[in-house]
Amino acid sequence: MQKAHEPSLTHLGFQLISPSRPLRPYVRSYWYFQRDIPLLAYQDEYMHPLGRFGIGFNFGDSLLLDSQPLTEPIFLDGVNTISRKMSFLGRVEMLGVSFHEGGAFPFLGIPLFELQNAISLLDVLNKTHLLNLHARLKEAKSWRTRIHILEEWLFSRLLPIKEQDRLVLASLGRLRESDGRLPIPALAQGLSIGQRQLERLYQTHVGVSPKQYSQLLRVENARLALRQMDKGPSSQLAVELGFYDQPHFIREFSNVLGITPHAYIKRKRS
Repeated sequence: MQKAHEPSLTHLGFQLISPSRPLRPYVRSYWYFQRDIPLLAYQDEYMHPLGRFGIGFNFGDSLLLDSQPLTEPIFLDGVNTISRKMSFLGRVEMLGVSFHEGGAFPFLGIPLFELQNAISLLDVLNKTHLLNLHARLKEAKSWRTRIHILEEWLFSRLLPIKEQDRLVLASLGRLRESDGRLPIPALAQGLSIGQRQLERLYQTHVGVSPKQYSQLLRVENARLALRQMDKGPSSQLAVELGFYDQPHFIREFSNVLGITPHAYIKRKRS
């Protein structure tokens, strides 16, 4: 579940688990939910886009995504360009892997732009193998055993790292260091690569363009800043966050999160 995990998730039995050392260049963390007492009413959690991929395995009752049933037991948290809402009800038990930006491609081996905002993984990889993996994970007696099984599966799919992989990871780091403000032509020039080639690498390895990824970084920084505020953002804050002006900030924030900055603050209060 690609989101900034916030304190409200503790009542769902949420925990983060670090990957083994060989997988750390690719895997950001594993996440696990286990709630002993079933939920009697829907609990909504918002997943804000961060430019990362993830895979989830549901062992509990059915879930809703954007108010629609999530019927498959294995789901792909593809690189999202918009916020999404997941709703929990009944027995909650889930396991997932969250990849670093650019870290999922060596395991999936599919151009990631094809999976942008996607959910179904069973249509992408071998369905029988995935369902067998889910069954093994569900039968395991502890989350530690489940992580061990999941890591075995990841190692079995890991492709050798190539120079273009390192180039993409280096460029992602530079964009994060600049909080999404580094111009894309300057990024390409600093890496001694053509801008169009960089665009193609991002579409394959990240799932979004460098410009889209920069936008997601700026919007996420803005969202975190708004969580500390009780009123709407000023024009000065918009510029400090890397937007041209306040209308530009409101437009990009609304396009990604689906609500205005003012509405986000109001929802946070409630």
